[in-house]
Amino acid sequence: MATDRASDESSSHTEAASVDTKSTSPTEPSSPKGDFDGDIRVSQSIPSKADLKQAADLPILDVGKKSHAFKSLYSGERGARRILVLFIRHFFCGNCQEYLRTLSSSISPEQLLALPNPTEIVVIGCGRPDLIPFYAEATNCRFPIYADPTKKLYDVLGMARTLNLGPSRPEYVQKNLLTIMAQSVYQGLANWRGIMKGGDYWQVGGEFLFENGQVTWCHRMKNTRDHAALSDLRKKLGLDEELPPSRTKSWGKGLTRSLSNRRQSWSRSRSRTKDNTKDSSMEEVKEEKEEKEESIAPVKGDPVVGNEIATTERIPLVGAAMPLAFLKHFDQLQLDIVGFLAILGEASVLANAQVSSLSRWSYLPRLLPAPQALIRTSRPERLEPFSGKVVGVQSGGINLQVNHIAHILLNGNSLPEYSVRCVKLTKSINGASVKNSPFGPLTWLSVLGCAMSVGLIIFSILENDGMSLLATILLSFLSTIIGIGSKWDLELPRRRSKRVVPLGDIVIKYPQGAFDVIKCNEEIARELYWAPEKCKYAVNEQLYRAISLTGTLLLMFGVIFLANATLYLQIAFAAGYILLNAAYWTVAALPQRWHWDVSAFHLEEVEYSEGIESDNFTEALWKAIAMTRSTEWARIGDIAPKGVGWTHWLEKAEEMAVSDPGEKRDDRGNLCLPAWDYESALSDFLHPDAAVRHV
Repeated sequence: MATDRASDESSSHTEAASVDTKSTSPTEPSSPKGDFDGDIRVSQSIPSKADLKQAADLPILDVGKKSHAFKSLYSGERGARRILVLFIRHFFCGNCQEYLRTLSSSISPEQLLALPNPTEIVVIGCGRPDLIPFYAEATNCRFPIYADPTKKLYDVLGMARTLNLGPSRPEYVQKNLLTIMAQSVYQGLANWRGIMKGGDYWQVGGEFLFENGQVTWCHRMKNTRDHAALSDLRKKLGLDEELPPSRTKSWGKGLTRSLSNRRQSWSRSRSRTKDNTKDSSMEEVKEEKEEKEESIAPVKGDPVVGNEIATTERIPLVGAAMPLAFLKHFDQLQLDIVGFLAILGEASVLANAQVSSLSRWSYLPRLLPAPQALIRTSRPERLEPFSGKVVGVQSGGINLQVNHIAHILLNGNSLPEYSVRCVKLTKSINGASVKNSPFGPLTWLSVLGCAMSVGLIIFSILENDGMSLLATILLSFLSTIIGIGSKWDLELPRRRSKRVVPLGDIVIKYPQGAFDVIKCNEEIARELYWAPEKCKYAVNEQLYRAISLTGTLLLMFGVIFLANATLYLQIAFAAGYILLNAAYWTVAALPQRWHWDVSAFHLEEVEYSEGIESDNFTEALWKAIAMTRSTEWARIGDIAPKGVGWTHWLEKAEEMAVSDPGEKRDDRGNLCLPAWDYESALSDFLHPDAAVRHV
């Protein structure tokens, strides 16, 4: 049924493509890439003539690194009138390797050339041609393989970039996710000289059928496992009448091992399991095996291997009786904990990854959700800045973004539209600096993860589960390894010169039209608003890469050991990771300031009788000018619009702002801004023919 659905979907894509051949944007907006589940939306329309013309002369490289024009594949020089071009992902992608293995065992070049319309299949990858021999050997591929390391063909033909795994595993993938990941890591280590030449890990491919130089059918991948179904390819190529040979599988051992041995080993390892439960489980396994063998269509001439028949793995016949299978006993429950470790929770972990590694609590052995998110190829040199334009009132300096610590100290993005806030910023403790909050929410997350590790270690010992014990130890010390490699100290810039400098008052304009007027000295302005913060790491880059490799190995072996743990321990791990993910998501939603200790600085809001809210940008700009008693910063920072009228208005605004040298206060002690009809004055300056009584 899955094949029928895939065929129907492909058919609908083809029909849509035949109608809409205009050049459209192949990839539509998708969700953020923090997690790896689901599909992205990709157009399946046939490339336009303009796109094909652009792609025709783009170069591809063969195994000898010789360059060929892409059009040479389908221009008729190869002896076949039809060419099916398969675009794969990077050369270490285990899913694409599975696809080519299954394809090569199902379709041979001789079959394609014997068709009434002779056909060839060509494979193109996005890595370097150096890896083509390795790839051909790893996949048993009998078709020509080329490389497009520039990825220009992928871009012109509308293929997308994603790491999404998709909602389900396709039929051509005959290995589980853990095996594929381990295989990819092993291949990368075995080919360490070419580990950086495999290609872009985000790039996905597709399939394009060329006939007489034109694309008549195409399929673009929506996730990393979304190659076109083999049944659809056979139908398109005219092979749907034949029985496709498949990769052989020994059902005598394979099915029994996958369904029976694992459950028996669980039962044997647990003295608490009742004997009658064992007997019923074995009877159900035997029934499942008999039903599976009956639902497989026999293939004439299957070879005999020992005392077993190496049958060809086939799709159950349409219309065959397929009873629904449900769990009848607890021992039949299986959990794939790999999904919790490798997929879920990346966004919540990365939200506070940098500030958490500032603390010594990062050395604490503990469980982490999605630990692979913290095994990064490089470390950030500075903290993430925020939107806003910083202008020095007296110094005239300009910074086109707000530094991270300055934003943590005074979050202007939360201000209402066109509001103006004035604060006095001083340093409360000389020589003190900003640091992480020693007992903030991130600290308690570390304690929670450590407590779970201790609990799982005790549970594993009580249950005599050595595999779970090894998994807990490796995955817990993985956080320590990551903490050592990522530990850093915050270094804020400081003035080294002792010469006298102007005051350091700052004005920040935010995207929503709001302003922050900050009254401070030049030392504080330099420390927070001008030069960016620096991340000073405890270990150098070379040692960090070695630590990252060690962390990757710990993660892989930890997942392998966890996959072989007993059922009760897997349930305990599942519950622990569900709780950890919920806790990390909750902490990620908290204000950033909760994770930092900024007590070295003191903020005091200066209140004005006019309030902080304004009706429009003109009023907000006038308030900021009146508070600073200057318009020079507005000119230097391009804050005000250009034009003669605005220039005259700024001159008049500065004149009105400095006209009253004293500080007037209302009955409540709040400061009062100079009285001026700024709206009417602006109208008069913008319309010089009108009356100028307000000027």
